[in-house]
Amino acid sequence: MSRAGVNEISPYLQALKATWIEVGDIDSALDFFLHAMEYDLLDQGDQASEFSELFGHEASRPWALLSGPGERTGQVVIFAGNARAKHPGFPRGWDSIEVVTSELDEAARRIKAFPGVVEVIAPFNADFSEQNSNVHRSACWLMPWGNHVMLTQAVSQPDGRDFPSTAASVGRTFEMHLRTTEYERGRHLLLDILQMPRLMDVELTSGPFHVGWGLSDDHLIRMVFCKSGGLGTGGGAIELQGHPEEKLHPSVGTTRASTPGGTALVTFTCNDLDAVHSRITADGGFECTEIHIMNSGPFVGRRSFMMWCVEGAPLQLIDA
Repeated sequence: MSRAGVNEISPYLQALKATWIEVGDIDSALDFFLHAMEYDLLDQGDQASEFSELFGHEASRPWALLSGPGERTGQVVIFAGNARAKHPGFPRGWDSIEVVTSELDEAARRIKAFPGVVEVIAPFNADFSEQNSNVHRSACWLMPWGNHVMLTQAVSQPDGRDFPSTAASVGRTFEMHLRTTEYERGRHLLLDILQMPRLMDVELTSGPFHVGWGLSDDHLIRMVFCKSGGLGTGGGAIELQGHPEEKLHPSVGTTRASTPGGTALVTFTCNDLDAVHSRITADGGFECTEIHIMNSGPFVGRRSFMMWCVEGAPLQLIDA
């Protein structure tokens, strides 16, 4: 494991700005995020520059930008499209959004009661102290549109940093799960190219992760938790998980012009967009667009580019 990341600053990625979730019924999804999760609605529209990059053509799709009360990072964008197909095992690529809460058990009752939601992990205390984290109370649900939503509330504090917190029912998304069989390639992107500091770097065959998800001891999980932002916990993280091929959904060959439904895209703000773009293109192992100014959508007017990382999962970087 790694504790050094607590005292490091991410040189490029500043904050996890937003997670884009593709849903089959945007009215129902909006109802969920506003009433079960108690998010605030910040903006809505029908056009977004991101759609032409994701789908290879201009597309009119209703979208809505939401956040925990007062949060400027860790937001959620839902947009109309398709739900992710259901398969045994974990969704491949982007999946779970992990959101901080101040009242996990009360929020869990609202979420579990929402039509179509399936409880995957009932509220329980998970002790990750041996993995350079803390004891936190967590729960997880599978959404009707095919991605997982997790809520987490600190029970204790990790050494040398403060665990994310909020005074509201929900705060920010503080980490995103990226699941893959291309684990070493993913590590190369996050650690070498994007130079994200590590808060956790482990291999697991037992413990709270296996207990929570009901996994057998022969299921090896390799995991590196990479943060954006400043000292301590930072400004939002990517939890890269390496899983055996048979434990993940079938590969759908996600590329430009397609998304799997559910969690479709993750956006980070970036301190030096030009430098990061140069690092990615010089490496040559990941496809990316040119830097451009977005002319529509929730982040209109920002300079941006999009890249496709492990499992073809799209990652968008925008000017901080």
